[in-house]
Amino acid sequence: MTARRSRRLAAAAVGLVFLVLAGSAGAHSSSLKFTALARRWVQRDLITVAVSVQPSGVVCQLSVRYADGQYQPHLGPVGVADGHAKWRFHISGGVEPRRARVNVSCGRAGGATRTVLVVGSVIPARIVVVKDGYSVRQNPYGGGSISWGVILRNTSPQQDALDVYTLVNFVGLDNRLVGSATNNLSGIPADKDFALGDNLVFFGGVPPISRLEVVVQIKKRQAHALKLPTITNVRVWPDIFQPEYVGSVDGEVSNDDPRLVLRNAELSTVILDAQGNVLGGGSGNAFASLPPAAREFFKIERGLDAVPMYKAASAMVSAVGTYDAP
Repeated sequence: MTARRSRRLAAAAVGLVFLVLAGSAGAHSSSLKFTALARRWVQRDLITVAVSVQPSGVVCQLSVRYADGQYQPHLGPVGVADGHAKWRFHISGGVEPRRARVNVSCGRAGGATRTVLVVGSVIPARIVVVKDGYSVRQNPYGGGSISWGVILRNTSPQQDALDVYTLVNFVGLDNRLVGSATNNLSGIPADKDFALGDNLVFFGGVPPISRLEVVVQIKKRQAHALKLPTITNVRVWPDIFQPEYVGSVDGEVSNDDPRLVLRNAELSTVILDAQGNVLGGGSGNAFASLPPAAREFFKIERGLDAVPMYKAASAMVSAVGTYDAP
């Protein structure tokens, strides 16, 4: 056998050994890939992350880092069963919407990293009662009235509450109702407070009242778009003829919309004492047509004459406007 032929045989033998070793390594190669990972996550949703893993017998660890630096809690290690590992968890509503980094590490099987987009969830419009209160006035010639006020809050940061129906019950000392008042509001914007007030007249004298009972129903909801007129320079004035009681609340309503005309506005006020407690309330209207940047003087008189003037420290006024294109 010549030297040249010997060298060829040796090279062929080395190549055969390499192919055998490579095939053996491929038979036992490691792999890891995501089998369940949505590209878009919504706050508060239940999320599933799953991977296929080779070889079996390893333990995998998942970590999720959100855009604000927070990590998803309680993601414990998971053993690989039948070549798969899976996690399920709820995203907190407090994490920052944006890109999040998802990383899975499975020991000798390797690791994998992906990014997902976290978006904010829509919290439905919900109305809660922040505070309420009332004042009673018994008239010397018979009969009397209750001036009442309620501050409502739409707790949703994204949805307006539309066509809001309110029922205010007046509860007696024996827990029986002695009167009720209803109101319809065209809407309360997302993440806003609304001052609702009015009065209830009793022709036979006001019975003893222990508390108010407020019921609110939302008939429609929408993504935040509701416009409110701007209220400024609010003042509380005594009654001209009986200055010991509140006579009016006045101020200015203006149209801050850059394009639309404010045709009219529904006004409602709540009177507060120096500690912020509700003493009562009233309602009124503003009828002037206001183009953008225009303002109007308003005066609310209805429903206030049961509130003692010496207790009245301030007033909160809310308005819902009707807008049209010019």
